[in-house]
Amino acid sequence: MDELNQNTVPAIKWLFLDLNSYFASVEQQECPQLRGKPVAVVPMMTDSTCAIAASYEAKAFGVKTGTMIYEAKKMCPGLICVQARHDVYVDYHHRIFDEVENHLHVTKICSIDEAACLLLGREREPDNIVKLSQNIKEGIWRNVGPAIHCSIGAASNPFLAKIASDMQKPNGLVILKPDDMLGPLFNLKLRDLPGINVKMESRLNKAGIYSVEQFWNLAPKHARTVWGSVEGERFWYAL
Repeated sequence: MDELNQNTVPAIKWLFLDLNSYFASVEQQECPQLRGKPVAVVPMMTDSTCAIAASYEAKAFGVKTGTMIYEAKKMCPGLICVQARHDVYVDYHHRIFDEVENHLHVTKICSIDEAACLLLGREREPDNIVKLSQNIKEGIWRNVGPAIHCSIGAASNPFLAKIASDMQKPNGLVILKPDDMLGPLFNLKLRDLPGINVKMESRLNKAGIYSVEQFWNLAPKHARTVWGSVEGERFWYAL
């Protein structure tokens, strides 16, 4: 991640792509009768397991990754459970990112449903980022399948671009411009930031840090102390 502090105004250098409800979307692509319906992908067909993915239709009822299926069926009586097929998800992963490569070089695959792309030259201009993103989305729709959607974020470093990709789901596009990104960032909760889980949020709260703005306003060395390791300082610089 590029190091960044409040006294610099870097360029928009990175685009981050996040496939929305990926496993569930692949199942909806493979099986058209599942489209528009609440779907949970499960490791095995039993109510005693948990969802490893949920379609947006299921999420509307509160079903999410980690929800126990017996609870999910109470929350969403029409829930359709589908057993996970990892070989199919890997195949779609390659097809999707091959399509992305037709529009923009994929610099780093971050997971089966995420990738970061370094923007070069005029690709860094906001209007061109919008065009690139639209072309990527349309290419996936046309050449992979209409049930597959992605959210895209662009910012000065991969960490901020990932945060931006989470701000508008599904099928969103958010560009965090260095000169006006603080408003959107400060509207987020601490748990919205990648790397801050329940335990870390509690640690920050005990140190009097309850918001992204409060963390931002720390001195970097203080961020290290509050975090309990050098990762806190690195996290601060990434913001």
